[in-house]
Amino acid sequence: MRTKPGENEGRFAELVRSKAPEVTLCGKRRFKVDGVETSVDESLLYGGKHYLIEIDSGNVAKMLVGQYILLNHLSGQSLTNPFFLVVHTHKSYNISRTLKNLDFVDRNILGGKGMPFGAVHLSSLSNWTGGMPGFLELVREAGPATTTTET
Repeated sequence: MRTKPGENEGRFAELVRSKAPEVTLCGKRRFKVDGVETSVDESLLYGGKHYLIEIDSGNVAKMLVGQYILLNHLSGQSLTNPFFLVVHTHKSYNISRTLKNLDFVDRNILGGKGMPFGAVHLSSLSNWTGGMPGFLELVREAGPATTTTET
């Protein structure tokens, strides 16, 4: 059953408000340069990082890659210490696919200078405890395991 537009974004926001009341959600962010635009569904500032959060309800890794490239170029100097976070809503989705794709783009297209990124399943947040530090423990970030080749 498909969710209504905005439903997963609302679920995520409610989880953050209930489990990390010390965090203020900053809402959707848009970045635009020379008529080219991209956005993220949610954002927040925590621990000196700007988290740019995309709620992936469409299960389309290739769209996330394009968004990551655009965010790296369009956010420019407007953010201090940005971090791109993908929240997948399909429970069976393998988030290592997203991490591998973004890692490939960062290394081979952005020369290793892209913003850091990570991914998490929305369903895994039901077990979330400990405020924002507990949330960050659930986020998988790129690392050696994401750079292996699969056949």
